[in-house]
Formats: sequence, C-alpha cells, structure tokens
Amino acid sequence: MKHILKHLIDEGIIDFNKLVLKYYHKFDLNEREAMALLKLFALQQENEKIIQPKKFAKWLRSSSNDTENILSSLIEKGYLIIHLSEDDEGKECESFNIDYFLTKVFDHIKHTKEKQKENTLSQIVDYLEDILSKPLNQLDLELIKAWVFEEQYDIDMIKTAANESLKRKYPSLKTIDHILRNQLKAQDTTTPANKEALKEFYKLWEE
Repeated sequence: MKHILKHLIDEGIIDFNKLVLKYYHKFDLNEREAMALLKLFALQQENEKIIQPKKFAKWLRSSSNDTENILSSLIEKGYLIIHLSEDDEGKECESFNIDYFLTKVFDHIKHTKEKQKENTLSQIVDYLEDILSKPLNQLDLELIKAWVFEEQYDIDMIKTAANESLKRKYPSLKTIDHILRNQLKAQDTTTPANKEALKEFYKLWEE
C-alpha cells in the first residue's frame, strides 16, 4: 500500500507536508523533527540525494550540532534511512529515503478505521438485541461481522433493514440479511468494467 500512497504524493494528489503536520505528534516526533522531515521531502522533490549538513542547518535555522542531533534522532526512530546506491554511471553514491513516515500514516489510519468498525459492530449488536428482544448467539455475531467487515454495510443501512424486518411474520437476522442483500442489488449501479477497476485498486491498496 505504501507505494500507492507514495504515488499519490508524487502526483500531487496528497500533500506530504499536510500529512506530517497532521500526524507527527502521534508518531513520537517533535516539532523540529517534523520540520526536518518537511525539508528532507523538499530535497527529494528537487532530486537531491545527499544531505549537506551546513546547508541543512541553515534551512532548519539551528546549529550544526542541533541539526546533527535531529537527523540522528530521525535515523534512530527509522524515519530517515541513509544508504549507498549507484548513479547512472554505476558509481556508488549516498542517498536517503523517508518512506517510513508513510508506513506509519497508513498503519495509523488502518488501526483507526478498524477501531471505528469495532465500535460500529458493538452499536449494531446492542441495537439488534434490543429490537429483536433477544440476545444474539455466536453465529449471529459472525453474520453481523460479515456485514460490517466484508459487505461494508453501514449502520444506518442495517438499522433500516432491521426495522423493515419487523414488518415480516418472522423477523430474524436471516430476514435482515435477505433485506440487506436486496437493498444492495437495488443500489448497485456500478458497471462491470468499473467493478473490475475497483477490485484492482483495492487489491493494490491492501499490498
């Protein structure tokens, strides 16, 4: 997935600077380290592969020692990796990357979404137990998990289906599942070509 996020940044669709400013405090980075990441990204955009200490210190408006400490800290935390690579002529030269920050952003977003889904799951279970006037068993819970995590039904859609099931002679989770599937068919206006394109996109996103 990281390479997808990186591609979106390279294409200007996602702003790397905004990502840093929004998330740095969540990833054990202080303000000066975040500023250094912004400067390092600017260097990459200019195809600069070598960090020149004196020039970099001026950009950060800090002393050489402070700048060295900041860069060392980024290296220790994994946000800055310096390595040797070959140039177009096959000569060894120093280069760096700051891709680890993108990995951290993705992991954070993924964890947040999973937590939101867990909260949604809990809300749905409480609602269904109340509306059906009975506790749900393990098989019921597995079906609800499939709605939330696999089918991607939202909570309002499930509540609507649950209320609709009460109009039936025997309201149950199976009835709700049947209603949900019919609702999905009615709403599905995506063309087969677009479906395949979306599948490919999500496949890449999960890599």
